[in-house]
Order: sequence, then structure tokens, then C-alpha cells
Amino acid sequence: MLQPLSVSVRMDAESFRNFAAFDLLRHHKRWHRPALFTAILLVSAGICLSQVGRRDGAALLTVVLAVVALGLPAAYFWNFFHNLSVQIKKMGLDKQSRPFYRLLLDDAGLSVWMAGEQDRPEPTHQYPWQNIHTVYRTPGAIYIYVQQNQAYLLNESMDTAWSFLTSVLPAERLRDCR
Repeated sequence: MLQPLSVSVRMDAESFRNFAAFDLLRHHKRWHRPALFTAILLVSAGICLSQVGRRDGAALLTVVLAVVALGLPAAYFWNFFHNLSVQIKKMGLDKQSRPFYRLLLDDAGLSVWMAGEQDRPEPTHQYPWQNIHTVYRTPGAIYIYVQQNQAYLLNESMDTAWSFLTSVLPAERLRDCR
């Protein structure tokens, strides 16, 4: 029997931004498509570049392909991080951290009390350990994915929590990204 671990999670702008970037780029690997798009267009631009002086308009097409190859992915990521900054401001995380939820890790699984409900005896959500999707350990937080698209951030007592998680979850569901 393991000692239960209860952690009240407070979110600030940096934690929220780091999680959103991790979720997009590492967990969902959404950088693959923009990178592939860029690679295809840059190869096409290279082919056009080899035709400069032999074909009319090859130089113009090279420049257009290169600008689109670099511009569209840049716009995609700029839009993501800009919208993230707007969301952080709307949530008020840019001014101060605020409580988000309380997590309880025990033998039964992960229990979650959302902000405002942290004093209730029954948790808002409960997840048995066998239903946990994946857990990531980063230098600044632990991300517990209860489903492919739903995660809880744990940014306090990380060493204790990671030890607990390694004892209750199989190794294939744990990812140490430090």
C-alpha cells in the first residue's frame, strides 16, 4: 500500500504556456505536418532553382515556393502562440497564478477536484490507474493524460509524484522527458 499524495495545483502563465506547447508539439506531434509541408515546398523550390536560366519564370517560382514554404508554417505557429497569449490574458494568468484543481494519487487511481470544489468529500472525476493513457515527466511538470486529449498538470511535489506513478503504472505508459 502506497502513501496517498494530495497536491493542489496552481496554474500560472508560464506553466499554462509550457503545457500547451508540450501538448501541441510533443504529445500530439503537430509539428510533423508543417515540417513535411515545408520540406516538400523547399525541395520543389530547389528543383526550380536548378532550372534558373533554362526556363522562363523559374527564379520567380523558386522565390514564391520558398516564401510559402517558410511563411505558412511560421504563420501557423505564430497564430497558435498568439491565441495562447490571448487565452492566458482572458484567464487572468498573466497577472497571478490561480488554483485549478486538486489531485489525489492513491492506490485506487487519480482523483480530481476542480477549483471551487476542492473541499467536497467526493472528487469531481476519478480515473483508475489502468485507464490512464500516458504520463510525461518534464523538467517543470508532470502531465498525466487520462485520455489522448485530456491531461492534468502536476507542478508541485514532482519527485514524490513521479516515484508514486512509476510504482503504479507500467513502464510503457511513462515517458521521462527531462
